[in-house]
Amino acid sequence: MPNKIEQLAAQREALLAQLQSIERLRRGSLSRQTYAKKAAGQERHQGPCFVLQGFHQGKKFSQRVPADQSQQVQQQVNNFKRFEDLADQCVTVTDQITQLAEGQTGSKKNSSRRRSKPGALREPRSS
Repeated sequence: MPNKIEQLAAQREALLAQLQSIERLRRGSLSRQTYAKKAAGQERHQGPCFVLQGFHQGKKFSQRVPADQSQQVQQQVNNFKRFEDLADQCVTVTDQITQLAEGQTGSKKNSSRRRSKPGALREPRSS
């Protein structure tokens, strides 16, 4: 049976292969918008119009997406979410490998508390 580090290393390699398989991605979220327009006393709905919105480097962005490209952009947004999830898993596995390699299996440090000498009383501080 392979040891735990080898199992984790194989898991990390599988995650990296999945990350590498993602060729196109876009950050943000894609929303569908419709508009109501009044013309000649009648209300008409126009659209849909697709908008890609999100944040990058602390700034908000918004970009219109043609209807014929909306499915492709939605798939790219889904790819970005999948990329983030896989990257997080990869970091977790690598952290576990590091801890096992260094012998830190999450054990708590046992530190001794200072104890006063028996019979020794502390005098209160005077203000």
